[in-house]
Amino acid sequence: MDASDVKRLGKELGADLVGIASAEVLNANPPDPKYPQTPERIWPDCKSVIVIGTHIPTAVFRCPPGPMVQYMDMAILRRMDRIAWKLSAILEDAGHAAFVTAAQETDWNFKRASYGHLSNRHLAVEAGLGTLGLEVNLLTPEFGPRINFTGILTDLELEGDTPITEQICIGEGCSRCLYSCPSDAVLHFGIDKRRCATEAQEFGYAQITGFFGKFLKALAADKKKLMASRGLYGFWQGMLRVVGSFGDCPRCLAVCPVGDDYHAHLAEPQKEIPEKTPERVAKGNDYKEIRQTGGEAPGLDDWNIRWVGPEGYTGKVAKEQRRTFKQLQDGQLPGSGIGNLGSVKNSPPAGTVLNSDTVKECASYFGADLVGIAGPEAMAPDWPAENTDTRVIVLARRLSGGSALIKGWDNRQKYYNDELAMDALEGTASQLVSWLEDRGAPVVIISPPDVDRNRWGGEGADFQTAAEAMAQTAVKAGLGTLGLNLQLLTPEYGPRVVTLAVICNLPLDTDAQIEEVLCQGSDCGRCLSACPGDAVKEWGRDWLVCGRYRSPHGFAHFANYLGRVITEPDVEKRNSMLRSEDSFNIWLSTLRGVGVISGCRRCQDVCPVGADYETVLKDALEEIPEDTPEKRDRLKAMVNTENSDAYNTR
Repeated sequence: MDASDVKRLGKELGADLVGIASAEVLNANPPDPKYPQTPERIWPDCKSVIVIGTHIPTAVFRCPPGPMVQYMDMAILRRMDRIAWKLSAILEDAGHAAFVTAAQETDWNFKRASYGHLSNRHLAVEAGLGTLGLEVNLLTPEFGPRINFTGILTDLELEGDTPITEQICIGEGCSRCLYSCPSDAVLHFGIDKRRCATEAQEFGYAQITGFFGKFLKALAADKKKLMASRGLYGFWQGMLRVVGSFGDCPRCLAVCPVGDDYHAHLAEPQKEIPEKTPERVAKGNDYKEIRQTGGEAPGLDDWNIRWVGPEGYTGKVAKEQRRTFKQLQDGQLPGSGIGNLGSVKNSPPAGTVLNSDTVKECASYFGADLVGIAGPEAMAPDWPAENTDTRVIVLARRLSGGSALIKGWDNRQKYYNDELAMDALEGTASQLVSWLEDRGAPVVIISPPDVDRNRWGGEGADFQTAAEAMAQTAVKAGLGTLGLNLQLLTPEYGPRVVTLAVICNLPLDTDAQIEEVLCQGSDCGRCLSACPGDAVKEWGRDWLVCGRYRSPHGFAHFANYLGRVITEPDVEKRNSMLRSEDSFNIWLSTLRGVGVISGCRRCQDVCPVGADYETVLKDALEEIPEDTPEKRDRLKAMVNTENSDAYNTR
């Protein structure tokens, strides 16, 4: 296996860029000699580092900063790790030891943990994939700074790539990153990391420790309020899903004019920079004059110039990339668009015409069990629509039928399997988004309500409302109809699915809604009978009550638990609460989302709708232990109401 084989495999697995860096070169040229971010420090036998990059789809850079951008970044980081892990497994199967570097972590011993075990930016430079820009983001000719990288360490000796020696960044003559930075952190080919972190890591470690520093000084009553605050929810969410806690300020990425993706999708939306001020323009001009007169630019010293580009900016790289991009757009070269996901084996090829059938085919290839398409009428009020061509593509993945056979609602095995289904669906969505953008159609994933801190309003009621809106969107996309408790029912799997929505501006054919209601309503009522919280109403749901079961170890429960610990006057009882089963389960759930993103699914388990119920579930779930005389009386009253003349003439 040689370097060309490794690069081909990486791209077949879905990487946008793949390069090779020699471990010997990396060991000899650490980014900062005082803090040796080198392969030999991690594994002395490493011979090569395979560097893979996955670009961040541009549609999120046309959305307001916040959870939407951060969620997409998280999805891309996870997909990048999956690609790298698969490639490392292929290398090991071929007899070469390999493992993925811990890319989304930093080392406590390096500058107060502000440095990673390896610097992914510098890996990419040494692998010939790009150079550092004015704000020391890694810029590539294809995607500018809108790309994430990770490395695979291996004992296989591969031919290293030649670094790009010309600066890809336009530098002081552009300064758009300097103008747009919300914390004014851009230096002269450098960055003020502490300032940058206030925005880029809005809920990162420094912000968490600052929050708890204030918390420790607060009175008990104020501490309880802080425990249920949106700020603490942001920190908890960051630990749960890495949303808002790791490199998530989009501004310098959005406005950078380098990259085919910028020319294709961002040039017009990002043309104006509202943050631009006379003071920032003056600073940029000062930097430009220093460069022109040969003055000292701290980021361009004899050591750092290696990664910025020792030949300076000549425009050759940018011009050549622009020429290639124009040829692709004009159809003079094979393929179309800006990426390479069309090379993924068996997926629709790059030249495929985008229509509803090909989009569904691709989504299915990437792992969706059900796919439906709705028009702008399916948009929730807070989703970013741009025009009448807006389409909502709803993706669904079935839940494990086997785990539904486990008795009881509060079993963590069920939670775990459901979280795996959501994780897999997020991977499907991120692949589809990149595939569509690769063909000229920017797409954004709508973040699930559980990971959108803007929905936190105490007790999580806003999350439940958003869950109802998602079910209604799926109905409009032709996937099913609503049940007695307003959950989505599909013909294939009943309610035993998880769903995500992605939004694009392609005039795709939309799906017709299913006209025949799948739910038998109060004539069945099994969801009402099984609900442990008795939250099912007549074609409605008590979302607040449901949330306590649907997300049993979610933030509402977490905040309530901490509030009780803080206000408990007895020290022994307080210590006992900290070392309780409840505390342990909260900790477990925060690690993976098990019991937060997933939770009670009794109404889904017992629902008789769906082809899977008869074949897998019916025999085991026919009896409903949670049923009571009171619930049966309520169902009878519903039936009588629905059969009344007054009800039928409404």
